[in-house]
Amino acid sequence: MVAQDASRNGQMLVHADGEAHGGSPRAMTPARWRMAGWRRRRSGVAVAAVLAMGLVLAACGGDDSGDGANDDGTSNDDGADGAADGDVSDAEQGADDAADGTVSVEHVLGEAEVPAAPERVVALDPYASLPTALAAGADVVGTSYQPFGDPFPPYVDASNDEIEDVGWLTELNVERIATLDPDVIVGLESMVEPHYDQLQQIAPTVALPLDSTEWKETLATVGSAIGRSEQVAQSLESYAERAADLAAQLDESGASDEPVSLLNIRAVDDLRVYTESCATEVLGDLGMTMHLAEETPEDGNRVDLSLERLTDADAATMFYFVGSTGTDPEDAQATFAEVAESPLWDSMTVVEQGDAHEVDSEWWFNCGSVEAAELILDDVESYLVEQ
Repeated sequence: MVAQDASRNGQMLVHADGEAHGGSPRAMTPARWRMAGWRRRRSGVAVAAVLAMGLVLAACGGDDSGDGANDDGTSNDDGADGAADGDVSDAEQGADDAADGTVSVEHVLGEAEVPAAPERVVALDPYASLPTALAAGADVVGTSYQPFGDPFPPYVDASNDEIEDVGWLTELNVERIATLDPDVIVGLESMVEPHYDQLQQIAPTVALPLDSTEWKETLATVGSAIGRSEQVAQSLESYAERAADLAAQLDESGASDEPVSLLNIRAVDDLRVYTESCATEVLGDLGMTMHLAEETPEDGNRVDLSLERLTDADAATMFYFVGSTGTDPEDAQATFAEVAESPLWDSMTVVEQGDAHEVDSEWWFNCGSVEAAELILDDVESYLVEQ
């Protein structure tokens, strides 16, 4: 998921500051439609519908700013349980869908009928849906650009000449999305939900769960949405094989015997030891356990420390990264310099022994894809096996 922050099980929610924060998603009524009635609608009609919706929302004085609800980050799958007598059977519905060239994809905001082989994909977030769709061979026509440095994370093989910018995480340009004439739209729930009704008028829309610890399940949903489930499954299988091999090496050397500390330095008085996130899930696949896991609040995914408590992050091994999504790299390094100048930093055993390793937030914080997870494996192998 992509970025993670404090909330139950590492859920993510993008706030108005462009940062990924902990939160919980609101449940919404499932939306279904038949593709045949609107599948050939072109972008001019879609733009008009979006603009009309915008006028209605403005007149009503609507507010998109919510902070989420549902604290498990999962979708409601109760619709089938309440099916009335005489409803079309699942088999009959599946046959109808196949005849229409569509597949049904359940997601956290409902259910979508998507083309079985969509040709034009808008992957709203650059951390989970974008790298996954590109690696699977999808034609991605739009995504969110990062606010600093390169428009895409370093593990995304694309250029801004090929993929249109549809606005940063909290500032989606729905009208621009409509002009891209996508066959399917997929992205994090926190990005989709404020614009859900409008996006559905443009193309079938699939919202991804905010729980970053479920990144593998999330990628499976992406695969279904873009018509490339097999390719995504193969990618996950390759990752699992490599993780298992590396786990065996760490076990043999004893490197996974002691808990590992994952420290995020945000500010001098904003130090976070993550215990549940996409990165800790990768470390878990390597047989590692997380330092301070037992001290994590029940509804959180980390332990917050002030500078005075910095030594609480001390462990046999530490991986640390500076800043996060939306952080200016120069500001992040200035913050780290201030923390590193504290005598408490040098007093930690893990620092004295040279077992504190700086890693990149681009894939340790924004790690909701196989490509990011593979880079985490690279770091662990480099620091704990090859040294």
